Amino acid sequence: MAALGPNLSHRLVQSQTLALTPAMQLKLKLWQMNLLELSQTIEHELQENPLLELVEEGEEVPSLEAIEEGLDPDVLADAPAAQEGVEVPEGLDTMDLGPLMDAAGEMNPDANLEGFTEEGVAQVQETDMGAENSWDGEALPRTSSLPDEERGSWEDRLTSSETLQEHLLGQLYQTLESDDPRARLLERLIEHVDPKGFLRLDPDQGLETTPAALAAELGIAEDQLQALIELLQEFDPSGVGCFTVKESLLLQLCHAGAEPDDLAVRIIQDHVELLEQRDSAKLRRALGCTEEELAEALAVLRHLHPAPGRAFDPEGERVIKPDVVVIKGEDGIWKVYLNDEGVPRLRVNQDYKSFLAGAEGKGDKDFIRDRYRSARDFIRGVEDRNRTVLRVARAIVELQMEFMEHGIERLRPMVLRDVAEATGFHESTISRVVKAKTIHTPRGLFDLNYFFSASLGSASGDDVSATVVKHKIKAIIQAEDPAKPLSDESIAGLLDRDGIKVARRTVNKYREELKIPPASQRRRR
Repeated sequence: MAALGPNLSHRLVQSQTLALTPAMQLKLKLWQMNLLELSQTIEHELQENPLLELVEEGEEVPSLEAIEEGLDPDVLADAPAAQEGVEVPEGLDTMDLGPLMDAAGEMNPDANLEGFTEEGVAQVQETDMGAENSWDGEALPRTSSLPDEERGSWEDRLTSSETLQEHLLGQLYQTLESDDPRARLLERLIEHVDPKGFLRLDPDQGLETTPAALAAELGIAEDQLQALIELLQEFDPSGVGCFTVKESLLLQLCHAGAEPDDLAVRIIQDHVELLEQRDSAKLRRALGCTEEELAEALAVLRHLHPAPGRAFDPEGERVIKPDVVVIKGEDGIWKVYLNDEGVPRLRVNQDYKSFLAGAEGKGDKDFIRDRYRSARDFIRGVEDRNRTVLRVARAIVELQMEFMEHGIERLRPMVLRDVAEATGFHESTISRVVKAKTIHTPRGLFDLNYFFSASLGSASGDDVSATVVKHKIKAIIQAEDPAKPLSDESIAGLLDRDGIKVARRTVNKYREELKIPPASQRRRR
């Protein structure tokens, strides 16, 4: 062997790597899917795999264990038992799985661009509320039926003949006292909300207008109109009370907890035209981001609604439906349901034994083995995804019970670690499960990500959610005298009187995130 150079030497390096199995990679992808994406994936698998078939209404679904009885051992080779949550080799530190999980769960940005409309976001597929998986405060079952009376109650809420304006007026009467001078003005403003949820001079025509024109129509000053609009925009559905689609989408992102420099915000703010062109390469260059970062941003945008009031339009083509539903029963128990009614149910093709018996060559047998394993892993993966989403949603509801009962003022600080400890899952699993999924609560429709926020101290010693502090800052500014707007220091003082310890610079930071100008720019005479 030739001699090594003066600066070269042999060195043995021992390393250990973990390769994710195909079933494990599938689980990672399924966890991240929302209702629409899951339905589309199932439809695709049904077309690709002849050993998968659709279960018709009323048909039985045999267990995989029953199906596997009597099968050729070769077909069952490498068939792991179904597990819930992350499949990790015993003794392995799950923290080491992060990079591998990220790689396995990578999404295709170009595929995400397929469903976007010319308005910049995808329409939401209409589905009915399902309740095959539920939790009612007791141990989590694998499957459970939603009582007919509760199914009817929930569906009535979604298919109610209540108009958008009636829905907004109901919230107005719950928010303002009847003798509040803003109440009558807000009633008049709501009369200018069109069926899609936008502010118009003539709601029936749906033509765009401007704040100046609408203020003149109402006979009030523009700053007075702006204060009313800010109050209206706090109402459900998120995104209502805007002049343009772009403004509505940005408002929805703000309500979902997005930061001003988030990719999703930047796309809507500055690059909608590239989104419409469906060119992920140009978008990545414009944003300076990776494919995975762009894919995550697009997944967020898929849950925005270009016409936020459409769910109340009796002639609308689609009804917005959440991934998870939370209902408080008449018995006072909170119940969490997985919305999977529109998701096809699957089973292994009942003719699989005939396929096996008719297989002659090695190629045919290998194909059947591969398709069976793929069908088995996919069915287990979907079941695991549903159980995991439900467990995570249950934990969030348990941790945010005060919010469910009393609203935004009682939202508690919560981070991924809190839900991870409550469920026994890794934080990376929680991050994937809550991504791009929505939950319908008595307080409205929210992204699951909405419930995660940092904590601030209080005089009582209890932590306060940063989201609650932002809400209080906005409420304080909305109630201030326009001729004498409050400084950030004054706002910090008012919060301190409420027992919330927050520095002036923190108020400044949150105010800017809320896109509220400083006191010098808010002054009106």
